[in-house]
Amino acid sequence: MQFVAFILPQKARYVVICFDGCALEYLDVTISEGLMPKLARIELQGTSHVAHSVISSVKNPYNMWIATGRRPVHHGICGNFLYDPDTGDEVTTNYVRFLRTSKMFKYYEAGARIALVTAKDKLRASLRIGLSLNENRAICFSSARADQATKLAKCIENASHWLERDVPKI
Repeated sequence: MQFVAFILPQKARYVVICFDGCALEYLDVTISEGLMPKLARIELQGTSHVAHSVISSVKNPYNMWIATGRRPVHHGICGNFLYDPDTGDEVTTNYVRFLRTSKMFKYYEAGARIALVTAKDKLRASLRIGLSLNENRAICFSSARADQATKLAKCIENASHWLERDVPKI
């Protein structure tokens, strides 16, 4: 897994995009063929950096590492599945109850505004912990349920309509 950070210095804004299971060659080809014009513009007008996994490339721990800047021993998500001692079942680690931290996105805690958009709703639920969606500093929704976003739950009403785009297929 890799993530790519695109920095837009002229507006002092930062965009971090995590491409799960994406080879850089794929991005190079799609940008050169004009299939990702917005990403091409961001890359051209800003500065881009590529970071490769420094811990196990298991999705759930890696996502929490990006969000917290901490290793699994601190955030509590050590794999995609674990044994739940309360039920005796193997369960996915996408549940907030398995997190050992309520601290996500340190730059948000420092007063920055944040827009968090995930592909899948289960990841949105985990990553939004600690974001105060009623302070007008955070927007958080999944593209999978962009049409179901509500002002109360995700700080934006029907993101799909607001973006003038249909809900994408996963």
